[in-house]
Amino acid sequence: MPTPFNHLRAARDLWPGLSADLRRALEREWPAFLLGNIAPDVQTVSGQTREATHFFTVPLNRRPPAWQVMLTRYPTLVDPRRLPVAQAAFLLGYLAHLEFDVLWVRDVFEPVFGPEQTWGTFAERIYLHNALRAFWDAADLAALPAGVGRELGGAVPRGWLPFVRDADLAHWRDEVAVQLHPGVAARTAAVFAERMGVAVEPFAQLVASPEAMRQRVFARYSFDQLNGYRTNALAQSVHRLEAYWAGALQP
Repeated sequence: MPTPFNHLRAARDLWPGLSADLRRALEREWPAFLLGNIAPDVQTVSGQTREATHFFTVPLNRRPPAWQVMLTRYPTLVDPRRLPVAQAAFLLGYLAHLEFDVLWVRDVFEPVFGPEQTWGTFAERIYLHNALRAFWDAADLAALPAGVGRELGGAVPRGWLPFVRDADLAHWRDEVAVQLHPGVAARTAAVFAERMGVAVEPFAQLVASPEAMRQRVFARYSFDQLNGYRTNALAQSVHRLEAYWAGALQP
């Protein structure tokens, strides 16, 4: 699924497609919106299951949409107009993250790299799937403007989620923000390698080699397809966020 740096870039790319009313609200609480866009991955530090923060499982198996599951479980989050603006902005980011992740599983992971596919071994497909993620992560990190780490660090959660502690959200915020400071190296490749139990160096070399990526990854899932996924995810997210802001996103 997309990485925190992908989600932070998405937060900025969503902006032009949003209504003036919604842009005004987010402009007031931009740090909260940025944190919302990376917040579902808080399970990395909170120890929760992915389903507890993302509200879907893999494979998807035609289950209800993640946003619907979340709002059904936690009905106090349904109406953004009844919430503090900072919390509403945060939840808008949260919904965008869920949209991007579900579409990634549906349109990228399951049909190309998932357990039902027959090329290579599943371990090889996971390896190359993570190489794709790390490659895209590096590209989006390079595209983020200076100061985004400082902006993200300005978000101060205050009971924004009934299912995640503020301390865990703050911890996750800081884990990501520190990697956005000048002179600090991103840990994406190392994190993926550690999770897979493989050596970092060959994995990082693959990700850094356009020719190796072309042969091993983009032959399976092209760069044009990746851009198409991003375009679709942005459009779907804009639709979801506008519906939520209008009070029309009912579980």
